[in-house]
Amino acid sequence: MQLFNGHPIAVDFLKEGQISSDKQQALSNLVAEWQQRLGSISWFMRCLNEEIARKANKEDQCKGSFWEGRFKSQALLDEQALLSCMMYVDLNPIRAGITPSLEQSDFTSIQQRIREYNQMKTPSKPSSSNKSHFQLLPFVGAEHQAKKAGINFAFADYLELIDWTGRCIRNDKKGFIAPNQPKILQQMGITADAWLEHSEQFMEHYANVSGRWSQMCAFKQHAGGHWCKGKLASHQLHPS
Repeated sequence: MQLFNGHPIAVDFLKEGQISSDKQQALSNLVAEWQQRLGSISWFMRCLNEEIARKANKEDQCKGSFWEGRFKSQALLDEQALLSCMMYVDLNPIRAGITPSLEQSDFTSIQQRIREYNQMKTPSKPSSSNKSHFQLLPFVGAEHQAKKAGINFAFADYLELIDWTGRCIRNDKKGFIAPNQPKILQQMGITADAWLEHSEQFMEHYANVSGRWSQMCAFKQHAGGHWCKGKLASHQLHPS
């Protein structure tokens, strides 16, 4: 009711406080449908896209949809999938030539993490604007998962990995490999060339699920599908 005008039956109920029994049943059905929509990423993206399209069309004095294609919802089933997707998203502004550095990559999680890391090194009185700032899931490193929820890597290792990956992505030479491979890749057994390919083309390798191939197939079957994209890419990230 806050997002839309609302159904007349719901409007009457809010005004009068009560409605007839037949309208009450219709309202119950409406509420059940609305609750399902509130948990649907498709409805969330539909509302978000409409709002952005209206503002953009008003600014450009034009009509039509804002995005070229439909959004993708990607299920990340394990740490390899999570890490490669994070890297793909964090490096998007640099890959697109919008910014030359991670610190200047606006609207990315890596920019926020670097800022918070620098603030921790130089503690100061928190401003009122930081109190309502959304906190990202932390890196917990070698801490036991039952002790603290978070991403099971050290933030310093992630910084090393993203810095190395960003420097290796070159327009003039595909698959350029630096002499020293980051520790995270060594621990996971992922080859450097496979990692660089994923960091550039993560969304192209998979349809809507990423992880170990056996888990991808099980997830797809559970979700009601029978065909799964990304077998070769999955084997590259899960060599063992």
